[in-house]
Amino acid sequence: MKPTFKTWIAVASACVLLVGCSSASGSGENGSDGANSTNSLNLWVPPLAANNQDKALWDEIVEPFEKERGVDVHITVIPWDAYETKYLTGVSSGEGPDVGYMYSEMIGDYISKDQLVDLSSMVTQDQKDSFYFLKNGDFDGKQYSIPLIVGGARVLFYNKDLLDSVGVSVPQSWSDFADAGIKLKRAGIKPFATAWGGDSSRGAMNGLFFPFVWQAGGELFERDGSQTRFNSKEVLEAATFIRDLRDSGVIAETATGSTPETQFKDFASGNAAFIIDSDQRMKEWTDAGINWGFVPSLKGKQEGTFIASDSLTILKKCKNQQLCYDLISFITSGPQMEKLHTQATFPPIAKDERSTYPEQFAQMYVNRTNMMHPLPVIPNGTGTYQVLYENLQQMLNGQKTPEQALNDATEEANAMLKR
Repeated sequence: MKPTFKTWIAVASACVLLVGCSSASGSGENGSDGANSTNSLNLWVPPLAANNQDKALWDEIVEPFEKERGVDVHITVIPWDAYETKYLTGVSSGEGPDVGYMYSEMIGDYISKDQLVDLSSMVTQDQKDSFYFLKNGDFDGKQYSIPLIVGGARVLFYNKDLLDSVGVSVPQSWSDFADAGIKLKRAGIKPFATAWGGDSSRGAMNGLFFPFVWQAGGELFERDGSQTRFNSKEVLEAATFIRDLRDSGVIAETATGSTPETQFKDFASGNAAFIIDSDQRMKEWTDAGINWGFVPSLKGKQEGTFIASDSLTILKKCKNQQLCYDLISFITSGPQMEKLHTQATFPPIAKDERSTYPEQFAQMYVNRTNMMHPLPVIPNGTGTYQVLYENLQQMLNGQKTPEQALNDATEEANAMLKR
């Protein structure tokens, strides 16, 4: 999940504390550069622990594997703000991880660099039967990763008191939402808190645009990643709906000047009736005194929303690929994931884990997985999101029609994919 999970999350909201250190577990050596023998493995992860004690958390998780297999697992914790840079320099110098935590945008780039191992033949039938989100690690028919942190679903939160004050029912469809927003606007209530002015296209569109694309039945890229689908009829339908919300005042005229901080304050202060945000915000709304409810997804042609999905991968520098995969299997087993989730608050990734996630959301992750979409794994795709975002901003400012914005984004983004 990228932040965008760097926001996610943005991995998500639980990843708010950065750890500015690298540390090793197992053998007690510092760093990971020395772990190159077949009985030593390098594992690179971001900071996930709510108490900021990632070293202690991962020591506890990997220690049984080390003892059972007679292997030293060297953990390197990389701050989010240095994550991509650390990978680029590490992999290019041959000093990268054997097993690495990656979010979708990274995975696509490292597939294009031919640095990731295809795990298809290693995945067991038990894992296929147990994992809820195994398909998130698939690209073009090959399993390049095993999802580890899955969560941060973007849901439609609503302020019950504001809706009740003007007699508005909880919306379920696009038309319901548009009608409710207009009624709230006429009553002098801000309908919809949005952040179209943030710097990060990933963070903004995860909640403000991509869900509507999937609800329209669309996709962002061709399945093989060769081209975008930004100017498809489904994406155009989503963009037109967003533009119509802006024209009717459901999305404010100042939307492209609003940041995630102002978006949060609008809803947390009780000034806005709706916000699309990570389900992990629930505690913050409660702490702010908001009488809130949520809708997992509005319905256009279908339901659909964004979900953060970050995974474990095997880099081709790993000398014992089966041992590396065994480590991934161990980490993603129920008992070890229960340990991870004591500090990284996300729902279970498989059937063998006891869930401690809030009940009102936990069942959504089990029973409605088909409506949840991570960002697709696309080689060279990261920059295309920024292109799309900037064109949609111009659309909201009245500088371009939805058709012009999407055609321009498609032309520029497709050129990026060909490089």
